[in-house]
Formats: sequence, structure tokens, C-alpha cells
Amino acid sequence: MKNVLILGGLGFIGGYLSRKCVELGYNVTILSRSDSKIENIKEIRDSVKLIIKDVKDIGEEVKDQDIIFHLAGSTDNYAIIDGEPYKDIDMNCNSTIALLEACKNYSPKAKIVFASTFFVNGRPKDLPVGPNSPTKPLGLYGATRLAAEHFCQIYSNIFDLDIVIARFTNVFGPKEIISKKKAGFNYLINLAVNGNELKVYGGGEFYRDYIYVEDVIDACLTLADKGISGKVYYVGRGEFVKFKELVDIIVKETGVLIVNINPPDFHLRVGIKDFVSDVSDLKSLGWYPKVSLDEGIKKTIAFYRNLKNIG
Repeated sequence: MKNVLILGGLGFIGGYLSRKCVELGYNVTILSRSDSKIENIKEIRDSVKLIIKDVKDIGEEVKDQDIIFHLAGSTDNYAIIDGEPYKDIDMNCNSTIALLEACKNYSPKAKIVFASTFFVNGRPKDLPVGPNSPTKPLGLYGATRLAAEHFCQIYSNIFDLDIVIARFTNVFGPKEIISKKKAGFNYLINLAVNGNELKVYGGGEFYRDYIYVEDVIDACLTLADKGISGKVYYVGRGEFVKFKELVDIIVKETGVLIVNINPPDFHLRVGIKDFVSDVSDLKSLGWYPKVSLDEGIKKTIAFYRNLKNIG
């Protein structure tokens, strides 16, 4: 029976991973800086150990852990225009150093899966994007995630820590908080479920690599089991799909209208237009996406419809 520590285990992806690890019979410990998202693990609350603590203060919690999933951190580029430029540094850089120091001191044999993002690449000139593609982040979020990746690789090299880096593309699915636009695709789905028109940048004529959350969980577990230390793996579908095609599925299911709008200035400065990942390294480990985009969108719509009906 494996001992698993999930940092950020109450979040959108973390909640799914926590539930899956309990289902697999693992001893699961969740470390979260607050219990504000405890609803994400309500089905398994009595089956996990929950520690309310900032990752920057982590220490002996890593002892005796076989696998550590580092999913904690900021999730968007907006901190810099919200007047909180140090937020990304604190949540992505300082917390990662704290974890690496704790593992070096108390659990040097643990397998660490660090969740990063495709934002580290900035605007790629060539698609698909793979581990050897240039990295030129456009915002503090991507820059601090990339810095944290480097921290992981440095500690792996100097202290022989077993760390793999997972660069997530656009993850969607039920249970994500959808009260603000920063939630992205799920926010659009919720708007449609509530009968609102969808405002889409540039008519959706750009490529995006969306992937259903349960496929991401399978990827995380695959990397924990078979991922090669020090390597970077992209976690996406790796398919050339235009955003408009995804929006068309929402429209077909909900009947709402699409309104084309121009992106705001900040998005033009830090946003990524076309992105498709190369997931061949991940597939070489035996992973593949199981949930089609059509099925995933329909499942997500059904979830938010149910929430609306309950409300």
C-alpha cells in the first residue's frame, strides 16, 4: 500500500487525484493552505488525512511518503495586474523550494511529480510543442512555474531526488470553480448552461490543446509509476483542434449564441494564441487519453446543469 502526499489536494485537479488515489487503496495525505475547497473531497473526507498548512512551511510531512504530487500554486497570469506581483513567486517558487528542502532532509527516496504548465513556452513559433521547444513565458505565472521546474531539476541533479515535470495544457471538467472568468473553458460552459451568450476571442479561430481532467489524473499516476527522473512531459491530447470546434459543441448542446469579441489589452500581451503539445513521451509510457472532447464537454455540461437544478 503506497503512501501518497498531495499538495493542493483540495483543488480542481487535486480533488480528482485525491479521490482516485483513495479508490486505488493508497494511504492519502492532503496538504492545503485552507479548507475552503473541502467540498471537492466530501466523498472521501473520512478516508484521507488532511493537513491545513502553507506549503512554504512543509517539513516532516514528507516523511515515509512514496509519492508526492505537487499541485499547489497559482493558476493564472492576473496577479501582476491585481497588484500582487509577489504572489506567483511566493506560491510557485518559495513553496517548491520548501518542498525540495523537505524531501532532501526527510524523504530523499520519494517520487515527486511536479505540475507545471504550457504557459512556460509563451507563444510558440512551431507546433506541436515538445520538451525541447523554446521557453519564453509572457507573464509572472509562467515565469515562476518555469523557475520552479529549474529548481526541481537542480535538486534532482545535486541530491538525486526522483522528480518528473508534468506540463499541463488546458484542463477542463466537472467540479472546477466557475465563478470567475479566470476559470476559462468551464466558465464558458457554465455561462451557456445558464442561457448566456458566449463571448469568444476572435471567433475561436485558434488551436488549443484541451484535455479532460480524468485523463490528466491517469497521466499523473502514470508519471508517478513510470516517469523518468528529470524529464519534462506534456499532458494534453496533442491534437490540432480549433477552439471554435469546442465552442460549437457547447452551442449544439445548449442552444446559446456566440458573440465574437476582441481580446483585452492584457490578454494580447500575455495570452497564448495557438498551442498544441507533443505527448509522444507520455504515450511511450503506456498512457493515452480515454475521454473524447465531445464526451468530456457533455459530461461537464451535465454537471453544471445539475448544479443549476439543485440551486
